[in-house]
Amino acid sequence: MSNREPGRTPAPSRAHGRAAPAPAERDERVLGEPPRYGLPGPVSTIEVDASEPAEHLFRRLLSAYLGGATAFEVVEVPRLSSETRQVVREFCRRTLGPVVVANEDQRLRLSDRGPQEGEDLDGRLQHLGAVVLAFHREAVDSWSHLPLGADGRWVERDDDIDREAWYLERCLARNERRPVSPSPPVTAAWTIARSLERIGDHAVTLGEVGPRLAEFGPEVSPVRELRQFHHQAMAHLEAVLQAPDGTCGNDLLDVGEALVASGRGLTERLLPAVGDGSMAPATAAAVARALEAVSRTVAYSQDIAQAFFDRALHAPGDPSTEPRATLAVPVG
Repeated sequence: MSNREPGRTPAPSRAHGRAAPAPAERDERVLGEPPRYGLPGPVSTIEVDASEPAEHLFRRLLSAYLGGATAFEVVEVPRLSSETRQVVREFCRRTLGPVVVANEDQRLRLSDRGPQEGEDLDGRLQHLGAVVLAFHREAVDSWSHLPLGADGRWVERDDDIDREAWYLERCLARNERRPVSPSPPVTAAWTIARSLERIGDHAVTLGEVGPRLAEFGPEVSPVRELRQFHHQAMAHLEAVLQAPDGTCGNDLLDVGEALVASGRGLTERLLPAVGDGSMAPATAAAVARALEAVSRTVAYSQDIAQAFFDRALHAPGDPSTEPRATLAVPVG
């Protein structure tokens, strides 16, 4: 997880390796006592293959969650291993909703009551955007001082962003499965949530390379140029998030295109200097990773701008007089 790649489903951070078996009583206490209710709706059953890495189970659980499943059943024969139980705990910790309702020798059953009726998804999207912006700025601010806290703190902070983004993606997937075809606001919102999740991943990269970049000092190239590029990228993302009704959509997309070109130029100028042996290999790698992280952030910001723009084009009436279409969890 410390070097997340765009599009890669993060794997559990504490589920690596085969742990020693834990007493059943401890597992039940950690997972919680099974409530007195059954599993609602169809169950997503996942059979564990002990020969596969723990990450595979986490990804399958997450895929079912993002697809809108409300009930899960994890089965392992002849009995559930401590590693499998740990992955399920990690899944419950890193998502909103799922809880263990039955803890047996060969299976764990999870239930999720689902979102509240009429929940304001637009409001949650806007809040997520504000959190991602603050996270990015904090990561780059860390370049100017010695690192504080554990090495994995950026990944742990990003878990909160993943949790909220995954919840939104799941709510939107449930909307998509309704009898009526998904509306442009729903499909656009899914793109926005997924893009914000990926932008958060790139903030982790920027935080992790901070100790290496701090060696340059804040006013020394290439750190000065990287900071300026990141500042422009954040100003663009903030402007995009402040115009959810698609106003100035073309202007924002034009600004983004200019930033993409600027990033290419900066890469062409800095990376040859990085590779000429004038800096340590680890420091050169940090500069390259930071450049890529900011460039990809701009690309995802463009996806958000395009989604808002497309959404506004499909909204009924004159956008200057009509309120923008809002998203909420539907009744039923």
